[in-house]
Amino acid sequence: MKIVIMDKLTTSSTGDIDFRAFYQLGVVEEYDNIYDDVPQILAVAQGADALVINKVRLTQQVIEQLPDSVKIIAISATGYDNIDIAAATRRGIKVANVPGYGTNAVAQLVIHLMLSCATQFTQQLAYMRSSGWDKLAGLAIPMHELAGKTIGVVGMGAIGQKITQLAQAFDMQVVAYNRTQHPINGVEYLSLLELAQRSDFVSLSCALNDTTRYMINSQFFAHMKPSAYLINTARGGLVDEDALIQALERKQLAGAGLDVLLNEPPRADNPLLSMSNVILTPHIGWAPIEARQRCLDITCTNIAQFMNGHAQNLVN
Repeated sequence: MKIVIMDKLTTSSTGDIDFRAFYQLGVVEEYDNIYDDVPQILAVAQGADALVINKVRLTQQVIEQLPDSVKIIAISATGYDNIDIAAATRRGIKVANVPGYGTNAVAQLVIHLMLSCATQFTQQLAYMRSSGWDKLAGLAIPMHELAGKTIGVVGMGAIGQKITQLAQAFDMQVVAYNRTQHPINGVEYLSLLELAQRSDFVSLSCALNDTTRYMINSQFFAHMKPSAYLINTARGGLVDEDALIQALERKQLAGAGLDVLLNEPPRADNPLLSMSNVILTPHIGWAPIEARQRCLDITCTNIAQFMNGHAQNLVN
């Protein structure tokens, strides 16, 4: 069996992740970053049985030209919106993802971003570095406790439920929006706009698809409290970014903590980069060492199980 790892650097840029398990399955070829280079994608896929990707975009155009040898695309991620699943299905190519590997990691970042927003952490740090220690001036930067606040969780899958668990440990109230309203202790389900009205923090943890794209839009922001924050660690496409920028400029919400953006990397002139009430991280919620190693181990197991006739984690 031949396995082609197409963008190794997106999961291990410093050599901190062990890929040796893949080599126990067969011949392995590694490439640093192919991304959207269609001719190179097609060239390195020749003769491959399995393709391992993270951020490489496999569009309909690409998938239709893949060699017949390709039997499975193993994405080292939970989300798979960079793969045209319908095109893969038509070609008889299976796609396997890695659900659950980053649940703790992403939920941890949500809490971090909420704490940073509540304590105005980045502004406190900037003040300390520019003006030194001054308690009176420091108190001029308002801070709040999480206890007693309401978090609105949009998407109550594994990550949403972990966020709920951690938020409740901070004595927060939890309201939620989800297609299926399965009972969860202490959680009240609301419509999306009701959630916007009630929440002090809105955390997005749902998948990006045709029904969720731009679900957080100008109408949603119009219903938010001026003191509330938006936290997005899911997908940038869930949010109408222009509407978010306008809402921040109009002070319809207090700020945002964003690990994901509509376009990654963002353009240098993206207004979000220069807003003092926006905390940005470079799509790293999934990236603690433990989570990345777990992700690659499961990716490898997905390939092994598929080849042994016991496929797991298939999305088509």
